[in-house]
Amino acid sequence: MAIGGGDVRAGETLSIDRRFVGLVDVAKPKLLFVPTASMDSEDYVAAIQETYGDRLGCDIEVLRLWSEDRWLPTIVRKLQDADLIYVGGGNTKAMLEKWREAGVDRELRRLVAEGKPVAGLSAGAICWFRVGNSDWPQYESIPNVLTARLECLGLVDLVVCPHTKCESFRLEEFRQMMRSESGVGLGLDDCCAIQIQGNQYRLLASSPDSGAHLIYRKNQELIQEFLCPHDDFRPLSELWTRVDG
Repeated sequence: MAIGGGDVRAGETLSIDRRFVGLVDVAKPKLLFVPTASMDSEDYVAAIQETYGDRLGCDIEVLRLWSEDRWLPTIVRKLQDADLIYVGGGNTKAMLEKWREAGVDRELRRLVAEGKPVAGLSAGAICWFRVGNSDWPQYESIPNVLTARLECLGLVDLVVCPHTKCESFRLEEFRQMMRSESGVGLGLDDCCAIQIQGNQYRLLASSPDSGAHLIYRKNQELIQEFLCPHDDFRPLSELWTRVDG
């Protein structure tokens, strides 16, 4: 469940968060929060505790790769013991580098293949896909560059961009990236999520004006479509068949 953005502490994504918790039939699910992209921000941990712990009744565990969890058996145990895994936002590039260094990427791939429910917001949304449109250049203070292409985990063959509603530059930056990127691009508004289950998907929204933006090339023309949220699951193939080739 990949969420395009929103303030989790303020409850902006609460209806989506509730859907995520509902994926497991457990009275008090164990939710593992992974704040790697925010450098293990304790304020972010507190926000997740308030929403997923206090409001939604989860037992919260935290995987702190920057500060304490550096031994692979401990990392693997935390990932395996969780009923749900939620990845926070921040610097996607730094997060993926840290995951690869610690072996988290391999374990996540294995757990997702086994059916473990995973979710995330912003960096925690785009990380699961083949390629993300990420703002990592801003974290590295690269002049005059707002976003750039980033290879991600590749669990789903989509190119994904977050924050296409609340960051005014995002959608056009994503459009320009898709002019030279193969495949199908999906821009997620803040408070919009794509939920993928097997070979099907649906779009969820916690705000009435949020949706997704499908961007692809057809007959050498760049096409953009707005996708409204829908509760029914539809084949992922209906997104891929739009593109040339």
